[in-house]
Amino acid sequence: MSRLSEIYEGWKNLVFDNKEVREEAMRRMKICDACPKLSSHNYCDLCHCYMPAKVRSLESRCWDKKW
Repeated sequence: MSRLSEIYEGWKNLVFDNKEVREEAMRRMKICDACPKLSSHNYCDLCHCYMPAKVRSLESRCWDKKW
């Protein structure tokens, strides 16, 4: 999957709620919340993604290999 497809999937899943995606996103975001690379505006300092959207792209992976 291309990075553009991952971005689209994440934003689509952010807008259109899905229980399974939401549960996985919450699990991932809890990991991100504890990471020092997460900015105060919810962007990752490593990949520069907006994490509330990225965690909803099930094909995406953490660049720091945390999820």
